[in-house]
Amino acid sequence: MKYSIEIGKIVEGALKHDQLKVTNYTKQLITKLEEDGEKIAANKFSKLLSAQINGTITPMDSSKILTIPLDGESRTALADIVYFEDNDANIILSKTNNERINEFVLNYKCADKLSSAGIDISNTILLYGPPGCGKTGCAYFIAKELHLPLVIARLDSMISSYLGTTSKNIRILFEFAQKVPCVLFLDEFDAIAKARDDTNELGELKRVVNTLLQNVDMLNNDSILVAATNHEQLLDSAVWRRFDYKVKIELPDTESIIKMIDLFTNSSNDLSDKEKYELAIAFGGLSGADIKEIITKALRDSILKDEKLNKIKIYDEIFIFNNIIPLNCSNDKSVLQIKTKFLRDVNKDVFSLQVIADILGSSKTTIQRLTKVE
Repeated sequence: MKYSIEIGKIVEGALKHDQLKVTNYTKQLITKLEEDGEKIAANKFSKLLSAQINGTITPMDSSKILTIPLDGESRTALADIVYFEDNDANIILSKTNNERINEFVLNYKCADKLSSAGIDISNTILLYGPPGCGKTGCAYFIAKELHLPLVIARLDSMISSYLGTTSKNIRILFEFAQKVPCVLFLDEFDAIAKARDDTNELGELKRVVNTLLQNVDMLNNDSILVAATNHEQLLDSAVWRRFDYKVKIELPDTESIIKMIDLFTNSSNDLSDKEKYELAIAFGGLSGADIKEIITKALRDSILKDEKLNKIKIYDEIFIFNNIIPLNCSNDKSVLQIKTKFLRDVNKDVFSLQVIADILGSSKTTIQRLTKVE
């Protein structure tokens, strides 16, 4: 049945006399009807809702009126909300990761088809892996693709020193996500989902994990939960079973890095495909965040000096980032030798003597002498 998520939530809210849920999901239904060209039906629901709340109804993805839940003690916001029209997510992932994230999105988009077949949708996804590889970006991407607000939990507000308050805040946040069409994002997930068998942890954290598990279990299939962690080994074993999708967001592969070079330079480079490939090999083992930092610094230096961005500037930033030049090293020959050794160690097949000579602005003969190659 089409629009089964919205209709189900509206009925559920009506039975529980929850006007907030009915209102929010009616707005979501109106938005989908308008997108599908069902203007008569959309206008009908708009009039019904207008008569109820005496206001003008706007699509869910453009109404910035969501009331953010607050901590009961400090009255600080438990989350930040990124609305659809403010979400400019643009992520680059490896082919495998990209397929898995898109599969999760498609599963939710096809909720009506799955529901008609009597199959529940997968609504929880755990992202883990090294920092700076795009886990947060994936949460933004999922919300953007589904045209939903992204509700980002604020751990500094959610975790409280008061006994029982953290568990209460978790419950409040999950109740909010049940009433409002959104993607709930719990970053640094290990802070509230740490293994309960850790003897160094107090009983309070164990109660927090129990509360978290209970709320994930009670989460309706049509509400979306995205969690992310850099320390998956710290998570409680029971937490893993609560997530339908578990995706390791890996370091970018060569193909992804080449795309990042174009993205982070705003395509304002004259690099050949061969030069981009060589740079991608030099960037190997770095996260997307590291690559962005290096390219941004090279780009900033070019702008300040009124020069065009080129590969030499990017390689200079790579050398600096990897901290390969000792502070007390001022001899040009020694610096050249250190840079040459670094590139040769990265990949001798890619970084031939001639390629290194071009990068370092030297001659092949000089580079050959420095590497002691006949």
